[in-house]
Amino acid sequence: MTTALRKPAMMLMALLTGICLWVSQTTTSYADMSSSQLEAEWTQLFGDPANYNTPDHVAPTADGGFVVLSDLTSRTFGPTRLHVIKTDASGGTEWETDFFDDHYVTEAYHGYDIQQTRDGGYIIGAALDDRSNGGPLYRAYLLKLSSTGQVEWNRAYSTVFANPVNSVQETSDGGFIVTSSTYNRSDTAPAYVFKTDKDGNLQWDHTFRYSGGGPTDFRDGQVFNAAAETSDGGFWVVGRYYDSSTYYPLLVKYNASGKLISKRMKETSDWGRLDYKQIIPSADGKGYIMLNAEGLWEIDRSGNTLWNLRLTDSSRELDDISFLQMNQVDDGYLVLGKDQTSDDHVILKLSAEGKTMEVLRQEIPGYTGSFNNAALLQDGGFVYLNSIESSAYLQLTKFKLVSQGEQPGEGEFFLDDSEYSVTVNDMIDIVALLKKPDGTVLPVTKETRFSIENPVIASIDEEGNIIGLAPGLTSIKAEYNGQTAAASLLVVKPYVPKPVNRISEETGPAKSDSTDPGSLVPGSTDPEPSNPVPADSGDTASGWSDPDTSNPGSADPDSSEPSTPDPAGAEPGTSQP
Repeated sequence: MTTALRKPAMMLMALLTGICLWVSQTTTSYADMSSSQLEAEWTQLFGDPANYNTPDHVAPTADGGFVVLSDLTSRTFGPTRLHVIKTDASGGTEWETDFFDDHYVTEAYHGYDIQQTRDGGYIIGAALDDRSNGGPLYRAYLLKLSSTGQVEWNRAYSTVFANPVNSVQETSDGGFIVTSSTYNRSDTAPAYVFKTDKDGNLQWDHTFRYSGGGPTDFRDGQVFNAAAETSDGGFWVVGRYYDSSTYYPLLVKYNASGKLISKRMKETSDWGRLDYKQIIPSADGKGYIMLNAEGLWEIDRSGNTLWNLRLTDSSRELDDISFLQMNQVDDGYLVLGKDQTSDDHVILKLSAEGKTMEVLRQEIPGYTGSFNNAALLQDGGFVYLNSIESSAYLQLTKFKLVSQGEQPGEGEFFLDDSEYSVTVNDMIDIVALLKKPDGTVLPVTKETRFSIENPVIASIDEEGNIIGLAPGLTSIKAEYNGQTAAASLLVVKPYVPKPVNRISEETGPAKSDSTDPGSLVPGSTDPEPSNPVPADSGDTASGWSDPDTSNPGSADPDSSEPSTPDPAGAEPGTSQP
């Protein structure tokens, strides 16, 4: 079996060997969170090694499953497509689909956000790499799918700025509110927000600029990250802006028609300097709660601060934590964060007033903190989406809370083989497995630490990939939750076949002259040479192009009125079956 296929095949075999998984979506007993631990419940691989698989976003669905958004690019450098996978509660694929709309002059679509809609379908926020004017111009792009992944409609928005979608959210009227950040090389890029109806038709949009007092104070980095609908049909929009070499938080209120009502900027005693990633209705019903990397701030319906909590200052245990995501649960909030200096992750349970009730801190090797690539669940667990093996596969892992009575990692830990062999300069991979008391076999390679007895003979990375360095015999050691497993490793020289002279079927072997001690071939004066032909190989790589647009000189920095929808601003795409 080839190296590329061996690990996925082994993981699939493990997952099929009597998996009986806990998939409950009920509320966790948070009183026991401090004495609980996180355990990888399952891991699934998706993708084809013939493509680059770039993770974009993962979100939970109403049926307990998940929806995964990624970018898909052929390693032969074809166009970049959007790729969507719907899974069940145990990560098994229910359906998947690719999307590329050739209605536009483009080489790529890049995904940013995916959410399930109330009709059971899905809305995708993306960027279209528009090359119609020479490009690239990354235009905001929405794609609506049915519950089975069929395209219902797709639209591109704005022809003035490079404005990929940061977030998209369904509104009470069935439409969508979309936040965006814009980019150009003249450092005058504003933030951007727009509203559509249920079919993606543009209803209003607004370009937000902050000059800091003069045109020379414009800076790149004015961003809208997220929005929350208000009871009057308007929207609170959060993000950041840049002034005097510092990023500041930004809070803007729009009415239902897109008119700017109020804005809060600059640092005050109750604001942090980091931009806000999320805003959701507060648990106490008084207003809205905002999250940035340092903590939480609650505002009332008019935008006044009710309380703020800089979580990073509340405990030495949280000093280096960057907070990624929050959920409203029962009578408070769950907050997910990651240590910036280690592999430690933190889940906090907070009351509606921001009081810390429970703290769970645990090392989870191999997972980098990312807002879009993690989904915090209502039961206190979460899922992580990442790419492995040079983007050959997407890996989706679900972590669950395990109570004190059910120890994480309980069961028999072992490797998929006891003896391995590899050729010098070649690579193989190994799979670490855990057989639980109920007979379930789970892959735990990602959570396992590997080491080589003699690093001169071979090397091994954190994903279990072994590279032969020199001929010899050594051993591998694997550690998982206090258990160890070992295997031998033999590294051998590459096989080089001896050259063989070809013999003509018509004439047979050439006869040597018995009087010639050199046994020369008739008609020659030297022994026939036999030099092997050297092999040749090559490799290629791809990269992103920096988007660039012209400076929009016609926009009014002080205008609070929404733009009038322009037919060119929301172009209908071509639906695809």
